[in-house]
Amino acid sequence: MHLSKEIQKRLDILNSAVQLDSTIDGKLPEKYSFYHKSGRSFRAAFAATEKSFSIVLFEKTDKQNYEDCFARAIFTDLERLTSVIDRWANKMEDILEIKKDFGELELYIDFEFRNPNSEIDEAWTKVRNMFFNNTEFWKYPKWNDRYIELLNAAKTHEAFTSYFPFTSHYWLRFSMDKAFKKIWPFVTYIQPTGNGDENPNSFGKFYVSYNDKATDRLFFETAKEALDFYADKLKETKPITWVVH
Repeated sequence: MHLSKEIQKRLDILNSAVQLDSTIDGKLPEKYSFYHKSGRSFRAAFAATEKSFSIVLFEKTDKQNYEDCFARAIFTDLERLTSVIDRWANKMEDILEIKKDFGELELYIDFEFRNPNSEIDEAWTKVRNMFFNNTEFWKYPKWNDRYIELLNAAKTHEAFTSYFPFTSHYWLRFSMDKAFKKIWPFVTYIQPTGNGDENPNSFGKFYVSYNDKATDRLFFETAKEALDFYADKLKETKPITWVVH
């Protein structure tokens, strides 16, 4: 199945104004589909099989310089998937109204805890939102749960309340300033262990990296234990100030 063509065909039947985007070579992608305009947009892809489809609904926001997610889902019915796209990106319906008719949708939910510094709080929202923005979220549900557990624990941890969080490769890292110019070395980060980790005894744990040596990676049973250790390592190491010329 050519996913983009099948979705576009159904959108045309609905008389939708949505015209899917093409790749740089001017062709509609076969294995995935996307609509990447300023404002209401989406991306979709095949999920576990060619009879299941993953989608993320978001708004492309220049001001925040990232995609503000509202919902994601797995569909097994292409007609329902297309209807959601039309109601979201064409009819501009409220996501809560769309959710009423499509139980498959998982709404984006922000942190319950708020940092008193609004700029730091926005940085946390961006981290959580970017993690949500993934059409392959269905692959590793247990790892996803542990990542959210880590984010919740880190945001409420006293040692990190004055730091600005950010991620690279899903590694949770911190900056001392909102411009992300005063940060700790690249090899200093915290993350849940992955499914393919080389150490079988580490599965289901959290690890902290604090050096470029493989031996300097310690595993912890709980997010709090890992964060306590990580906080101590940040105190021992001076952050690097990046100068942009």
